[in-house]
Order: sequence, then C-alpha cells, then structure tokens
Amino acid sequence: MKHLRYTWLFVAVILWSCDNPSQPASGMNDLIQHAGDGDFRGVQIGDEWIEVAAREEQNVVYSMPDELICRVPLDMKDSTFYEISYNFNEGELYNIELGFFPSDSTQVSELYQLFKAFYDQKYGSTSESNGYTAWYTTSSQGLDLEISMANESREKGRPYLTVNFFEKDGIAP
Repeated sequence: MKHLRYTWLFVAVILWSCDNPSQPASGMNDLIQHAGDGDFRGVQIGDEWIEVAAREEQNVVYSMPDELICRVPLDMKDSTFYEISYNFNEGELYNIELGFFPSDSTQVSELYQLFKAFYDQKYGSTSESNGYTAWYTTSSQGLDLEISMANESREKGRPYLTVNFFEKDGIAP
C-alpha cells in the first residue's frame, strides 16, 4: 500500500512537471524521489553510522563518530549546493539537518513547495505559518519524530531553506 502511494506521487510529480512551464530543475525532483522508504535520501532516523556513511560516501566532507557532514551540488541553474548534517547518538542516527543554499528566492519557494507536497503525502497535511511547517510521526524505534521545514531567507539575509528531522520522545503535540 505504501509503495502504491509513492508510485502515485511519482506519477503526479512527472505529470505536473510535464504540464508546468515553470517546472523545477530535474535535480530537485531527484532530490525528493531519492527519499524512498527513508526519511531523506534513503536514510532514516535510527540507521547506524556505518549505513549512512556507506550511502553518502561520495558526498562526505567531514566525518566524526557522532556526525557526518555531506555537501551535494543541486542541479539547478546558478545554484550552489545543499548540506546535510547527520547526527548520531550511540551509533544511531537521531537527527538530520538539511541546509539548502540556492541562488534566489524563487528556488527556495520551489524547494519548499516540493518538500511540503512530498511530506504532506507521506505524513499527512499540515498547516504552515510564515514559511514554517512541521509534521509529527513515530520513528522506527517508536520515539516521536518531528520533521520541520523553514524558509530562513530573511533571518540569514540570503536564500536559505532548512529541513530538520529530530527524534526525541515526548516532542509530538
């Protein structure tokens, strides 16, 4: 059933991109589609350090036993990159922080809408306020998982979008 939903989401994204003259760059669609069964890029909260390191091997720019930092170029015209920080506690992933650094606010809006549509489909629709939204679910370890997204362009003084996955018991409303 879960795979059927992802298949329909994939078909919807493809159809939308074919009909939409201002379609997002293919790199953004690839970014969303690589989530698979995981939370992001096939990685999910609770994965072991070695699993995440192997999956992200070509993108790792900093590595410690409790953290992996990855930089991935985004296939968007004049875009810079996105940075992923994977944080581990006792060898298990408990936090994923994504920072997107596109060249303009239009790309921030496109990324925001793509992520919102994807995670609304995956975790249920949620409201948004001033460029911030959050979803709550349960991790594979049975703990509360908050997925939050914020357009922090105003605070940072440049186009900037964050997506954060944080596991901690008791954070769900």
